[in-house]
Amino acid sequence: MAKKAAKNFICNSCGATYSRWQGKCTQCSEWNTIDEDHSAPVISGKKGKPSGPMDELPFLAEIDPEESARKSTGLDDLDLVLGGGLVPGQLILLAGEPGVGKSTLILEISRRFTGRIYYFSGEESPGQIRMRSDRMKIDGSRIKISREIELDAICNRMSREKPDLLVVDSVQTISSREGNLPGSPGQLRDAAFALLEAAKRSKVPVLLTGHITKEGTIGGPRLLEHMMDTVLYFESDRNNHYRILKSTKNRFGPVGEAAILEMRTDGMIPARRLSSTRSEDSPAGCVHAVILEGSRPIVVEVQALVTRSSYGPARRVAEGLDTGRLLLLSAVMEKHLKLRLSDYDIFANIAGGFRADEPGLDLALCVAILSSFNEQPVSSHTGVLGEVGLSGELRPASRENIRLKEMATLGFQKLVISSGSATEEIEQANPALAWKRLKSVSEIPSALFGGSGSSQHDGAGESARPGQNRETDGQVNALL
Repeated sequence: MAKKAAKNFICNSCGATYSRWQGKCTQCSEWNTIDEDHSAPVISGKKGKPSGPMDELPFLAEIDPEESARKSTGLDDLDLVLGGGLVPGQLILLAGEPGVGKSTLILEISRRFTGRIYYFSGEESPGQIRMRSDRMKIDGSRIKISREIELDAICNRMSREKPDLLVVDSVQTISSREGNLPGSPGQLRDAAFALLEAAKRSKVPVLLTGHITKEGTIGGPRLLEHMMDTVLYFESDRNNHYRILKSTKNRFGPVGEAAILEMRTDGMIPARRLSSTRSEDSPAGCVHAVILEGSRPIVVEVQALVTRSSYGPARRVAEGLDTGRLLLLSAVMEKHLKLRLSDYDIFANIAGGFRADEPGLDLALCVAILSSFNEQPVSSHTGVLGEVGLSGELRPASRENIRLKEMATLGFQKLVISSGSATEEIEQANPALAWKRLKSVSEIPSALFGGSGSSQHDGAGESARPGQNRETDGQVNALL
């Protein structure tokens, strides 16, 4: 009598295997992630005997590096995220929420990519893709399209015809065998292994799209991400104006780089520099600074509103900024500038819906708060950059030269920085650029507003309402 085959169970989250089902995975501590593994068992040779002739193993020094064979996608921002372009045999997973524009990004790559593209779409018909390409005015003469979702057929065609780029939209629609629905953990594991092997063997870069669950993670087992060479997250900002592409895993480049794209009716283009929208006359409480998305500098507008509290204790509210950092900087200003901010509500924001949690915006936030408190604007041609310590001292921001070069390129006329910043190279390249170096926050009023921080306090030390001494003390203009 034939012996019954033993069942195996595998965790969809971490890939741990078990001989029987259990509710909790002991490896990753996740619940209800263990399912029966239907994949075919791997048969090895007999114990103690080689399974066949063995080839001589090459030395690492004899292997040709693939770095020189990178191919540009045509989108400079996407190449930056990938580490310089597509690598032969690279397996890329592009994940994003529904409607964010994954299919549009694929067609935008197809527009700019110079090689042959094979596009396998299990979610849309070729007619739907043609409608989108016509709207985007894309020449489809280099794009071959198919609704094939059978895994072996896709891998065989890739190995035989070797396109320059193969796209599968999406990995959750691929079917590897009868009996299991596409998108199940077993199907996704089979697809990842087969596509990885076919991509490495044929030296064809493969771009897969993936779904995002309601928890914000990639749908399917965690093993799917482990098998990828590069994992990209595609998301929209809170106002749905821009699309942000970030890498969370990259075997061929740095992690953390970001591309900012703008969705339009005719396609997706790199977002224009956001600071180009700044007005000539900035209102009080608005200051320009630079944040870093990976290695990309982005000029943003830091806004602050200081108003007398009328409904109980003073509030500190931050949108796009760290509320704890706002509390800390408010205490530093109250201590070193002798301001009674405890009687005022302070609201801080980054215009445009961006989020940034970095100390490089400390000085800009302090200047914005003081500008709103004094009701004195700072010129839109003035950029502010620096970190603030608890003792009120100023320090250079991280990778400050990249940020300062961006401001100089965008036409800022004056930069306010810490006294410890090294800017010789930028000064030589921009001789007309004016600099203001500060040692502590106590120097902000005299440097930018022509007075001391305590000029609005009376002899008893009580805080006066912002602007009430304007007529008696004379009009004070902002710098520049």
